[in-house]
Amino acid sequence: MKPVLLFESDVQAVHAALVKAGETKLAEMVAEKAKRSEHDLKFIKGIPALDDCDYDVDDCPVVSASEDGAYVLVWRWVTNEEAGIVSPVAEDLP
Repeated sequence: MKPVLLFESDVQAVHAALVKAGETKLAEMVAEKAKRSEHDLKFIKGIPALDDCDYDVDDCPVVSASEDGAYVLVWRWVTNEEAGIVSPVAEDLP
């Protein structure tokens, strides 16, 4: 199952249906997740270019927020040279 970013505008109908069905606790959990996702998206969009290195961000990266900021999981490309690998052989690779 792939995680998704939920936005408050996207969950209003789900929230209303859950409340109508008497699932108020689940409705509040969905609403809280939507607020956290909106907050996480701001951190994701705030990732500046990291010097001259290559990096990529997943569609739904892990965000670990705190009071002063957040860590956002990104993928950084590491060349063979940077890793100290002179000439990799196919059978040596995982």
